[in-house]
Amino acid sequence: MNRLLVLCVLGSMALLGCEPAGEMLQLIPSPDGTYQAVVLDCRNGPIERMTLIKVVRSGGALDCATRALQQVTLSPGLSPRMVWMSEDSLLIDDRKERTLTFMEIKEGEVSMTFSSWTVLKTPSREQSRGREHLPPAPPSIKTPPFAVRSMSRADVVPEPPIKTPPVAPACGFRGLTLPADFAVLAGGGHGGKRSTVQIDQSGSAATTMTVSVDNPGKPVVLMLGSQEPTLWSIRRSQETTILAVLVSSSYRQIVAGLDATTPVTVLTAENRSECGYFYVDANRLETLNPMAQRFFGRDVDMVYPASGGEVTLGEAKGTPSKWVGGSDAPVESYADKTAPLAGEAGLDDALRKGLLRRANIGDINKWEAQMARVAPGRGATSVSGDGQASRLRSSHMMRNAYVVLRPMTFPAGLYGARSAVFFVPKGTKRPRGNPGHSEVYDFNDMSCTGGPRCHL
Repeated sequence: MNRLLVLCVLGSMALLGCEPAGEMLQLIPSPDGTYQAVVLDCRNGPIERMTLIKVVRSGGALDCATRALQQVTLSPGLSPRMVWMSEDSLLIDDRKERTLTFMEIKEGEVSMTFSSWTVLKTPSREQSRGREHLPPAPPSIKTPPFAVRSMSRADVVPEPPIKTPPVAPACGFRGLTLPADFAVLAGGGHGGKRSTVQIDQSGSAATTMTVSVDNPGKPVVLMLGSQEPTLWSIRRSQETTILAVLVSSSYRQIVAGLDATTPVTVLTAENRSECGYFYVDANRLETLNPMAQRFFGRDVDMVYPASGGEVTLGEAKGTPSKWVGGSDAPVESYADKTAPLAGEAGLDDALRKGLLRRANIGDINKWEAQMARVAPGRGATSVSGDGQASRLRSSHMMRNAYVVLRPMTFPAGLYGARSAVFFVPKGTKRPRGNPGHSEVYDFNDMSCTGGPRCHL
C-alpha cells in the first residue's frame, strides 16, 4: 500500500526531538466527524523512532508536531487497532507484550481506553477447487487515500485475529465481529438490468444486479450502491467468506442469496437513514471511505464498477465452477401487490380504470377562456406567445397532460421527467396526495398549483 507522508515541524516539539520525517499509519474519524484519531510514525534523531496516537479536532494539522487533545506514545512500528465507542471515547487494543508510555494532556473531553479484545478464530474455508478461466473482468478502480491506509512491516510480528466492537452504536452492525485482517470491497453503479416491476413508490422500475464475490485470500465485507431501486442477488465462491453487507441508495434495495446469518444493513431515504449515504460512482468515490470508516473502522480496498447488471468482486482471476448462494427469485416476487403503482405506470393504471383521460387542445382552450373571464389581465398574458397557454400547447407537455374524471390519488414519484399536467373540471374533486412536480389546473377555483408554469 502507498504510505502517506507527513512533515514534522522542526523545533515545535523539543520533547520528542522530532525530525521532518514522519509517516501516517492510520486516520480514523469519530462517529460524527468532530475528532480524528491519527497514528503517526515519528523519528527521534537518525536512529530512534516511536509511534504516536493523537486525538485532534477535525481540520487540524496531522503531523508529529501537532498539539493533541489526547496523546500516547507506543513502541516503534506498532500499528494498533482502534475503534470509536462513542463520540468522545476511543478504544485501543492493549497488546500486553507491548510497552505503553502515556503522555497526559488535560485538554479536551476525549478519553482513551486501553483494553484487550477477545480473540476471534478466523472462519474456516473449504478446500480450494478448480476454476474455469474466462475473459478478464472489467477493470477495478482504486479508491483515493482519504483515510486509513494500513501498512505492512517486515519487522512487525503478525497479530492474531481480534474481536472488534461495533464502530458506532447507531451506525454500525450491532454485535458484528471482525477479524484483524479482512477486505472492504465496494461495487455497483447507476443500476442493473431494468425490469417492468415497481418495488417502491419512487416511480422507477426496479433493476436487478448479480453480485459474484471471489476472494479466497481473506474474508470480506461488501459495500453495494445503486441509484435505482434494485434487487441484489449475491453469490460467492466456496472459498470466500462474506462477513457483512452494507447497501446504500435513495430508493428501496433488496438483498437476496446470502446465508441467514450474514448481517445486512440498508441505508435509504425510505428507512430514513441517519447514517448518511454513499455512492458507487467514479465521480463520487469520496463518499465511500468515510462510510467504510464509520461501519468497519477502515477504508475501502477496491471499487468494482458494475456492467450490464453484473459485478464481480475479489482478487481471484478466474470464476469458480460452482457458486454458493444467489437467488433465482424474480423481482416480481418482491413487488407490493397492495401498493398503488407509481410514476408513469400509475398514470397508465389510472387511464385503464377510467380515473383519467388524455387531455387535448380543447381542454386548454377551455382553461384560457375561463381564465379570460375571471381574470382578464391574466387571460391576456396567458395567450401571449411566451405565456402559460403557449407553453401548455407544446407537444411535449400534451403527451403527459390528463383530465381528472373521478376521485383518485396522485401516483407517487411524479418528479422531474415523470411529472405531468392535470386538469380538474368543475365539480370534480382534486386528487388526493402529493402531485410532486406536476401542475394542477383546477377549474373549481381557477387555481394553478405545482410546476414552474403556474408562477408565470
